[in-house]
Amino acid sequence: MGFLRRRSARATPSPVTVHVFTDRLDTANAGLAFDASIRVEWRRDLSTSGGPVTPRTVARMTRRIVEKTVRETSVLRLQDAEEKVEAVLRDRLPLRGEGVEVVRATVALTTDDETVRAAKRVQRLLHEQELDELARRQVKARADFLREVMFADPASARLYAMLDIPERIGGAREGMDVDEVVRRLNEWSPRSRWVVTAQILYDFVNGLSESGREDLLKIVASAIATLGTTEQADEFLHTAHIAEDPLKR
Repeated sequence: MGFLRRRSARATPSPVTVHVFTDRLDTANAGLAFDASIRVEWRRDLSTSGGPVTPRTVARMTRRIVEKTVRETSVLRLQDAEEKVEAVLRDRLPLRGEGVEVVRATVALTTDDETVRAAKRVQRLLHEQELDELARRQVKARADFLREVMFADPASARLYAMLDIPERIGGAREGMDVDEVVRRLNEWSPRSRWVVTAQILYDFVNGLSESGREDLLKIVASAIATLGTTEQADEFLHTAHIAEDPLKR
């Protein structure tokens, strides 16, 4: 009977201690955090052996549970964060480890007005960036439609003009000269003759030495002076040298 009494005494749990600590918990808003007041009820876990337990150990164990949840929540959604933390604690507790049993914990989150204002400013900027990105995609989509479909050739341009498509869904502006637009698009197309010729010349000149480029400029300037005017030749040389040395601008 004495043995049974000693065994029962060893099974008696240690008394519960209450500890309250404060902390800063990062949120989904970079650089912005909640102020947290965390109340923990804990006791020494007699089923394990170990050194003395400090409140720091208890605080660290509890923080591990709640910090991931808080980090996934906006600082503007304080009540939502508290509800999520409460659910996580309810699911995870009691928790044993490092010679401690965390029996119960509650978390109260607060934030100051400056933090809220900063979060709202960031939220507004992000919203504006999203609107700008949407506008850029819409502009690109309209430009692609005009270039690749509506103004692909004179026949397509005239056909779409006859259909009177509203401008907001990609139609041409009222009074637009569709023939002139088609001509200019074809003129600047990557497949147009002069663009292809310019690309060949550009690649050729880049492959020359500095003295070779100077000789080529003189040859071209001489041809311009012969077939055109000396003023045009001088302007060509002036422009070419500025392009070679931007500091001369």
